[in-house]
Amino acid sequence: MKKIYLLSTLFLLFINCSDGISKDEYAVLNETVDEILKPYGMTHLSQDEMNEIAANNGIDLNRTMSEKDAKIIEDAIAMRRKFEFAISDSIEGASANSNVYRSLLALDSIVPAKEDLKATSLDLTKIKFPENYEKVEKPSENGEFLGKITLSRPIIDKSGEKAIIYYQKCKNITGTDCMPRFLRLRKMHNKWIIRS
Repeated sequence: MKKIYLLSTLFLLFINCSDGISKDEYAVLNETVDEILKPYGMTHLSQDEMNEIAANNGIDLNRTMSEKDAKIIEDAIAMRRKFEFAISDSIEGASANSNVYRSLLALDSIVPAKEDLKATSLDLTKIKFPENYEKVEKPSENGEFLGKITLSRPIIDKSGEKAIIYYQKCKNITGTDCMPRFLRLRKMHNKWIIRS
């Protein structure tokens, strides 16, 4: 009986960890994707459009805008623009021993929990995309394409409180004309947030 219990426990553990990406890594990835897709199109908004959206939703633009009102406006813009993006379903490996990572980790005093993280497939069902944004295989004629995202494995500090992640956002679906960037994150109140 003990053998059956042990085998079933190991099997469940294997299923839960089959992609090798931890729960914390997925939390960092979600925060990163949210950051990459910002500013939710606010830069493309005319004053007439802003006034129309505010009037349709009972928002007074002459007072300080609440987070709820800002979210209503962001969602209305996303619906109008039909924002589209692509994301790679594989995640690149990361090595704390590479020259670029080493200097950034030292800058933030990060001691990696794992030195080398292998590339693997990404379970996109665990990634939360902004509402009213559409993940596409290729851009349509009816939407505004925000680019293609490629993510690397986040390197998380042994304390579990700091992380760094490398990503690329490419202007086109073929993955050329890309902007590489690192994001630094910190866990506060059990939630990962972007650090400036």
